[in-house]
Amino acid sequence: MSLDYTQIPVVDWTLAQRDKPLFLSQLRGAMINVGFLYLSNHPVPMDLVDRVTALTPKFFALPQAVKDSVDMANSAHFHGYLRVGGDDGNPDTREQFNFGGDRVCRYKEGEPEYLKLHGDALWPDDAVLPGYRETMLDYYKRLEDMSYELTSYISEALGLQAHELHELFGSDRSKLQPRCKALRYPASPPGTTGVGSGIGAHADNSLLTYLLQVTEQSCLQVMNHSKEWVPVPPIRGTFVINLGRALEKVTHRVVIATTHRVLSPSGTDARYSLGFFSSLAMHIRAADMKFEFPPEVLDMKRARDERINDTTEFRYTEKDHRLAGDVVLEEKIKTHPMATLRFYPSLFGKFFPDGLPKHLVAH
Repeated sequence: MSLDYTQIPVVDWTLAQRDKPLFLSQLRGAMINVGFLYLSNHPVPMDLVDRVTALTPKFFALPQAVKDSVDMANSAHFHGYLRVGGDDGNPDTREQFNFGGDRVCRYKEGEPEYLKLHGDALWPDDAVLPGYRETMLDYYKRLEDMSYELTSYISEALGLQAHELHELFGSDRSKLQPRCKALRYPASPPGTTGVGSGIGAHADNSLLTYLLQVTEQSCLQVMNHSKEWVPVPPIRGTFVINLGRALEKVTHRVVIATTHRVLSPSGTDARYSLGFFSSLAMHIRAADMKFEFPPEVLDMKRARDERINDTTEFRYTEKDHRLAGDVVLEEKIKTHPMATLRFYPSLFGKFFPDGLPKHLVAH
């Protein structure tokens, strides 16, 4: 596989049952050499995908007052709706709706505040958008199940036992809170390229991201090792899987989080997508995770680094020695001051010593 790839590899989920060695070989090549892949013939039923596809634009078409009623400022768990620009005044043009699984908040006074991150999402009333909550929770559960199974395959592809990477999740799945984001990107103004609007160049902080491209515009792009942007057009019946920084860290850069961006769509129609983000268990420190990869996997890593002239020496950051829950909570607090003011008042002054940012004072 050339490292100066011009397209994203497609890995067939059902190949694992027909020819598992070939499946693991393809998965290993995509993980180590690219960091992005399409997953085809996946186990999520297409009738459910079609219902999600139909409902996602309908949420964003709801009256603004309805969307504001489930604003993230009303959630201690940082679920809910974010208008264009969000709480942090980001210039990205997307709207989004964040949700998680059907969880019960277990936080008790005196316990770590990151435990507040676990809890139910906010949902519009079923009379306003019939079936939305039920469908999205079903979708979430299917993605969660698939993410565990794919993590087992990735573990094997990297030369580990199938269960080893599951150490990143801990033993109690009910304590995990992977996140889903429904996203709407409005069309870019006539005469513009869409660059600098949608979502700027970044790598995800998650372990893995599972992206459903709901509509047909080709707006997602990946930066290859030659610093060229490679399009990732929608392919019906697939998920786009990409590696995040958390997986890069716990593997000591055996796999690398790939930089990507989303352009605002041209024309008049908005682009919609739905991302599922699997993450480290809240009680885990990335620096404590140790995995012994076999020589053939380390040889692939070295060959990749040599070909792309990557001399980066792996080092942990200060955050890697902290509990993942504390790190995630800090990220949420920094970007969502309204929810912080309401639900984390003891932490608000630490991160916002001058009070609410000016663009939020009117709210």
